[in-house]
Amino acid sequence: MPKLYVLYDARCDLCDRLKNWLLEQRCWLEMETIPAGSELARQMFPGLERIASSDDLVVISDDGSVYLNNHAWIMCLYALEEYRSWSYRLAHPLLLPLVRQAFTSLSKNRYTISRWLGTGNPENIAKELRQITLEPCQPEGTVSDYLR
Repeated sequence: MPKLYVLYDARCDLCDRLKNWLLEQRCWLEMETIPAGSELARQMFPGLERIASSDDLVVISDDGSVYLNNHAWIMCLYALEEYRSWSYRLAHPLLLPLVRQAFTSLSKNRYTISRWLGTGNPENIAKELRQITLEPCQPEGTVSDYLR
């Protein structure tokens, strides 16, 4: 699996910022970002709309494996040199529901994350992640703007 395709909601400011952060990182795996629901996404992955909406984060490996939402966030971390260990840690059943909060924190504050890594305790990490407020995905413009 040398390449991942990351399909993200291009209408969402938070998703766009996280995509940009992702692309700035050193990677073990090549990553190509594609706006979800775009013509390119439809051409490359026909039928994807049956299992994922344009609001979902979707990661597709070059072997055809599809990862949605929290599992997609984990795959993004898995691809990054500095954060692969976090992909393993966040796959813990206690932390899996909090992956998006963790990804948001990772993109904003590496020093806090280093402190968390030192604890190694999933309960303490989960407690910290539950305190993170997520910005909702808010598309700019109206629905008709995207139907043109």
